[in-house]
Amino acid sequence: MSFMSDFMRWMYDHYIRPNIESQPKDDAEAICFDLLSNELAPDMRQHLQKALSYYAVQGFRLGVRTGAALNADLR
Repeated sequence: MSFMSDFMRWMYDHYIRPNIESQPKDDAEAICFDLLSNELAPDMRQHLQKALSYYAVQGFRLGVRTGAALNADLR
């Protein structure tokens, strides 16, 4: 699946994903993530990771575009 350019793949691996994974989770969120991880077969975990990376990159790109569009208004 080539939905990410090499640059966006690098950004995801070195900036976006580490930032997302470093966010604190409350107990309910941690349990939800653990249950999901434990229930999925390894190949399904890979598919989930690809889907999550797609949405994380699209959210990041949207944030950059929104910030650029609002740049003058935020000064």
